[in-house]
Amino acid sequence: MKRHYIFASHGSFAAGIRQSVELILGAQPHLHVLCAYVNENDDLTCQVDSLMAGFTPQDELIVITDIFAGSVNNEFIRYLQRPDFHLLAGLNLPLVIEMLIAPPDEPAIQLINEALTNAREGMQYCNQTISSASCADKDF
Repeated sequence: MKRHYIFASHGSFAAGIRQSVELILGAQPHLHVLCAYVNENDDLTCQVDSLMAGFTPQDELIVITDIFAGSVNNEFIRYLQRPDFHLLAGLNLPLVIEMLIAPPDEPAIQLINEALTNAREGMQYCNQTISSASCADKDF
């Protein structure tokens, strides 16, 4: 089984995330992107179906879309019954880097849960975090 990642977004956000990932981690041959609504003649359903047709039933797919319940996410929901298919929403750089640096044999569900937890912890309101840390340092 080969694990593939698909980043999918409204506009070119997914391509930008891939570019940043590859700047940090190098080329990622099992990473694919779908940028919806970039060309007005593109049909999103056809784009998703065409992309999905390129994978074998033995491939494990982790799809990360930009917005939960957005049109891009909704198109991939149609594939939830596919074996070894995992759909996440909330595409962001810390989440995907966490997933891509994990051992390739780590079970997908464990990988996803750990990456989601760590990505959530990485989101910070820096003013408040730094201020709280500075106040704590003054207590000593």
